[in-house]
Amino acid sequence: MERKYNSPLPVFSLYYIAIDTEAGITPAQFETFVRQKGVYIPCYPGWRWTLLRGLRGERVGQYLMLFEIESTEHRNRYQSSNGNKTELANQFWQQQPQKIHGILAEWQRYGTFSEIPTIYTDYQLLAENKKSTVCYGPRYQELPNQEPIARIIGIHNLALRPGIKAETFETFIAENHHRIEDYPSWKFRLLKGERGNRLDQYIVMMEIESLAALNLFYPKPDIATDEADHFARAHQDTKLMYKEWKQFASFSGSPQIYTDYLSVAESLG
Repeated sequence: MERKYNSPLPVFSLYYIAIDTEAGITPAQFETFVRQKGVYIPCYPGWRWTLLRGLRGERVGQYLMLFEIESTEHRNRYQSSNGNKTELANQFWQQQPQKIHGILAEWQRYGTFSEIPTIYTDYQLLAENKKSTVCYGPRYQELPNQEPIARIIGIHNLALRPGIKAETFETFIAENHHRIEDYPSWKFRLLKGERGNRLDQYIVMMEIESLAALNLFYPKPDIATDEADHFARAHQDTKLMYKEWKQFASFSGSPQIYTDYLSVAESLG
């Protein structure tokens, strides 16, 4: 089932993660550790994270942690406006058993963890396609005798055109995002930087159910398949809305900076 958000809306937080290649850590070692142990590091109530690896675009092979937090209230209980832990967060970690602290210390021997001074940004949700066929559920999950669930998360940076005010673009999105029809198994969200290192930046976050669902329409960056062309012709108002969008801001895809990430682990704790 699709998750039903109550007001206020969720927060999406992105943390850049780097493994210690100078110490000889390989991506396979890091991902194996995270799947076997790291996923048991507990999340604050109302938080969950997914570890992502760059699949194509600007940050191929590099890592990102995506946090989905139920609300700004849930975030603010545990993280202050400058990115530091609140007193409640400190109490949360003090209450964890020594085993958990050992796993966290081991993670930090492999690479960085999702805390300052790691580069991060909290994004507020401006719009999403509620008609999408992508349901709320695990972004990564290993299944017995089956291929793992491994969703694609596309992060596409946007920029306003000269002379366009943020309020103008955001009003257009608020009044017109209902016209968006996503490809089957794709889900559109528009996010705006709220606090952290990259404020006032917009991103389109595309959530795609699988690599196969990505490749059905875009097997290579910015190279659409016949299926994508057929879908666009069948949804002319969406195509028109995107054309109108480009009068206010850039759009997903080149020449904008973007990375399609593959989900490689998800929190269980």
